Amino acid sequence: KQVQIRRRFMLLGQTLDGMCVWDVRRAVQALNHIAAIEGLPVELTAQGNMAGIALYASLFEPSVERLDLSELPSTHRDGPTFLNVLRYLDVPQAVAMAAERAPVVLHQADASPWVFPQSVANNLGWPDERFRVAAP
Repeated sequence: KQVQIRRRFMLLGQTLDGMCVWDVRRAVQALNHIAAIEGLPVELTAQGNMAGIALYASLFEPSVERLDLSELPSTHRDGPTFLNVLRYLDVPQAVAMAAERAPVVLHQADASPWVFPQSVANNLGWPDERFRVAAP
C-alpha cells in the first residue's frame, strides 16, 4: 500500500514528505481558526524525519512561534525527501531561515552540522534564544 501511495505522488510531481509538509501547514491553519484557542502561541515539536517536515512547514506558516526539533537530519540525503531541494539549500540553511522568524531549539547529540545557522545568528546579532543546540 505504501509503495502505491509513493508512486501516485511521483505522478503528481510530489513526494510523501512534501505532502506531509502540506498536512502540517493545514493543521496549523486549522488551529488558527479555533476560537477556543485563539491567541495562544503555535509551537511545533517533532523528532527525526518529522522534524524536517515541521521545519519546512514553519517556513510557510507565519503563525508558528517556536520550533523544538529533536534528531533533525543534518542533510536532505538523510531525509526528508523533497524534489530538487538540494539545488537551492540544505537543512542547515532551512534552519537559519526558520530562526529568522521564530526561535528554534535543536536537540542534537552533535552540534557540528549546525555551524551555518549558528554563524548566521551570530552575524545578525540575534539573541541566544533565537537559535540554540541543546543536548538530547
